[in-house]
Amino acid sequence: MSSQLHGNPMHPAVTSSPSADPAAAPAIVKRAQAAGASGLLVALHTGSNTGYAIAPLERAFLRMAREVVGSDDRIHFAYPNLDRGRPDTLPPGFSNIASLDLRSSSPPDLEALERYVRTHRIETVFAFDAPVSLPSYKPMRRAGVRSMISYWGAPMSSLNRGFKLLAKRLETRLRFRRPDHFIFESESMRETAVRGRGIPYADTSVVYLGVDPDRFYRRGDRYAHETFGIPYDRRVVVYSGHMETRKGVHILVESFVRLAERDELSRLHLLILGNQPGQEEQFRDIYVGTRAEDHITFGGYRSDIAEIFGSADIGAIASTGWDSFTMSAAEMAASELPLVVSRLQGLKETVDDGVTGYLFEPGNASELANHLVALAAREDVRRQLGAAARRRALQRHSQDRQVADLAAVVKAVAAPGR
Repeated sequence: MSSQLHGNPMHPAVTSSPSADPAAAPAIVKRAQAAGASGLLVALHTGSNTGYAIAPLERAFLRMAREVVGSDDRIHFAYPNLDRGRPDTLPPGFSNIASLDLRSSSPPDLEALERYVRTHRIETVFAFDAPVSLPSYKPMRRAGVRSMISYWGAPMSSLNRGFKLLAKRLETRLRFRRPDHFIFESESMRETAVRGRGIPYADTSVVYLGVDPDRFYRRGDRYAHETFGIPYDRRVVVYSGHMETRKGVHILVESFVRLAERDELSRLHLLILGNQPGQEEQFRDIYVGTRAEDHITFGGYRSDIAEIFGSADIGAIASTGWDSFTMSAAEMAASELPLVVSRLQGLKETVDDGVTGYLFEPGNASELANHLVALAAREDVRRQLGAAARRRALQRHSQDRQVADLAAVVKAVAAPGR
């Protein structure tokens, strides 16, 4: 679903449907825009130039801030440190960049933060992964911050129930300086806040990640085959992400070993991206010495991911632990790849089962293998699912939609008289 503010006396309702024009603004948003605002501070939780999934979010946050306050002069970006230099994600002429750490409890750091907020008349703070309580909230509120929005790219808590959940709700309500609103990247993430941390549902929204549809699309060439020396008669199954256990790379590899044992591997090749040098060694014991060995390639960390996705055939994510709505899934879908992903939390929100791809039980390498071999054998089905996946991505997961939804939430929360 798109971003939502569910109405109560403190939060007038703002909703948009997947088919709505993302540029259309409710009356409250238009009033907020007309009234204007003082400075808006985007506070990151990592140092500058972290890369990975943070970089596209920084660009989206800048576009959002421009829609909210209009002028770059009133937009500020803060990082806990600038050890890696000036952020590459910000325009060359952008100068409001500060080293400020919202998680610090050091008196000098808190004084510097309060002074910065007061000096630049910051009234709205958009902070990444800001929890219910931090020492920095008091000085920021004291310095003039009226509205604070916390953006979460991870689960906030494990789920709770009964007395423990009631205690969490009470604790949350007693945190008077806490963020006014929390934005999550998936419904499953929101659930961890509401049913885990005790955040009121009305104080939450979901805004899905956005991709550039002009960069990610079906190219129809043999780029992946030629780049990695994959035989042309094989359908490329691609994964891109971290190598930690919960991401399920071992399940992907095991599925190919199962296919080799069943003599059903001739049509497929597994391309795994995102491994740093040496990380692939942890998986060698699974497939080396089997007939799957010649059908698995570790491609490392790549800068040509759009070209690879656009020339692959199937996207697969086999996470076994918590996983969110991943950027790679949205990029694969925009590239017209049918997706086969684990039926897990936010990850399952990336696929309309049977329409844009397939879901399988986490850890079930045999079920994954069945989906892959079936897709490899049916080009018509791959095309049908892939086309539906791109339509869904363009409708729900474009960068324009993401920015418009973020801006709508921030404007509504920061609206005068809220």
